[in-house]
Amino acid sequence: MVDVILADGKLTPHASVSQVTLDWACGTDENDFELTIEDPSAPEIERGWYFWIDGSDVGGRIVDRRVAVSGGVSTDTWIGQSWTGMLAAKILQPDANQDYLTVSGKLPDILKSLLKRIGLDSVFTVDSSDASTLSNWMFQNPRYVDAYTGFRNLLASCGRRLDFQAKDNHILLGITPVGIVDNTIDSDLVDFKAETNRRAVNHLIGLGSQELKNRLVVNYFADAAGVVSQTQTLVGADEVCATYDYSNADLSTLQSETKKHLQELQTGGSVEVTLSDEVGDGLRVDDKIVATDHASGVNVTAVVTKRIVKIDSGILASTFEVGLPVQSANANYSGSSSSSSGSTGGGVSLTAGRGLSISGGTINAEVASEDLDAVRQVADEANRTASGFAAQIGKANQTAEDAKNVADAAKSVADSAKSGMMTDDERSKLASVERGANAYTLPKASTDVLGGVRVDGSTIVSVDGVISAHVGGGSSGRVVFPIGYVVQNTTGVDPSVDFGGTWRQLPSLGCFTFERIG
Repeated sequence: MVDVILADGKLTPHASVSQVTLDWACGTDENDFELTIEDPSAPEIERGWYFWIDGSDVGGRIVDRRVAVSGGVSTDTWIGQSWTGMLAAKILQPDANQDYLTVSGKLPDILKSLLKRIGLDSVFTVDSSDASTLSNWMFQNPRYVDAYTGFRNLLASCGRRLDFQAKDNHILLGITPVGIVDNTIDSDLVDFKAETNRRAVNHLIGLGSQELKNRLVVNYFADAAGVVSQTQTLVGADEVCATYDYSNADLSTLQSETKKHLQELQTGGSVEVTLSDEVGDGLRVDDKIVATDHASGVNVTAVVTKRIVKIDSGILASTFEVGLPVQSANANYSGSSSSSSGSTGGGVSLTAGRGLSISGGTINAEVASEDLDAVRQVADEANRTASGFAAQIGKANQTAEDAKNVADAAKSVADSAKSGMMTDDERSKLASVERGANAYTLPKASTDVLGGVRVDGSTIVSVDGVISAHVGGGSSGRVVFPIGYVVQNTTGVDPSVDFGGTWRQLPSLGCFTFERIG
């Protein structure tokens, strides 16, 4: 039976249980687990708790919960991140105003600093026994990288790998040399299947920034032994070519990344082996396995990319997956042509919003019909408002003319009212007043008159001298119908739609009849 430790969010153990089912993984993908606890002695656990198996790298943080009910019986499954998954959920990025995140010093000190940087220094305790040092090491390609991949790349640069271990209620993050299992797997001792891979890409064309004839292009080649350089030795039928698309890369970045990816493709083949317990238990992610058959002379090297641990009925079983070394996920390669759908590194991620589409290096904009409808509605409303103001202007103009006529008529009435109304002297004075002298004419604005009123149909002058003015945008060439006008049409559409103002429909036979009332 395997004992599983359950601990709270402060890594304080609360129980050790053995009746569990576990599916746990770490490596190039997954980095998670599912844990079902069937032990009646288990405490009430919560999200944010931890579990681990003492003395091993198996463990993680509980994040989610799944409840399944069958036959009236419920089963809780706790889902979470393995230790590597917790690192993978963090991003290492440059400081403000810096091109790259750069580290120097002893490896343990560097990891301590990086763990503090991503807020996991309270979870992991770094083993300080390794004395390896680095100077001005840059997280360069990619610049923004998840902490797990970043740590693996960092340690791989000096032949090291990560090593997790739960010990004394601490999660130790150790640094250990990459293990190479060699001269152990032998056809005389164990069954295995090894396959050479002479079909691996040996000519990689790197495609960088710019377009068409100006695009940056580099070529790297691998020889029969898998050594990468810029000298081609495999030609003709032996050449296996592919492209590597890194559309944002400058020349220096393109050269280093193209070379790096071609090196990663030189695995030499594949291997499927069944390991003895003493060999398998010691393997971890990034260790290397060499399969050798003395009879055929076949020798194949592979890298452990994933470790899977399962517990069922109290029995623990480990399996491994082997393949390519750790790769940065900021570019893609293809065996036939470049792919614009793959992710690209070193640049800005673009997301097409409403009305936009991104195809290759082109951004297309499309105006939706509803956008034009909204603009059209605003324009129509403005026209109706202008028409209403124009009608008011026309009415005001007519009122002003009527006021002038009333003033002129006043003199005629006074001339005719002689008897009993005024003296001869008063009539004499009145006779000397010129016709229209008492009429008031509104000043009109022009090039010679400043501050006047430009009467264009928007000014209203009542008979008692009160002037009301409205400012509008004009009728824009439309016909203006003053109040009291009657309009007929055959559509039944209210004239306010086209001419503004307020209208009422009158009873009629045949055509639709409307009267302007405002």
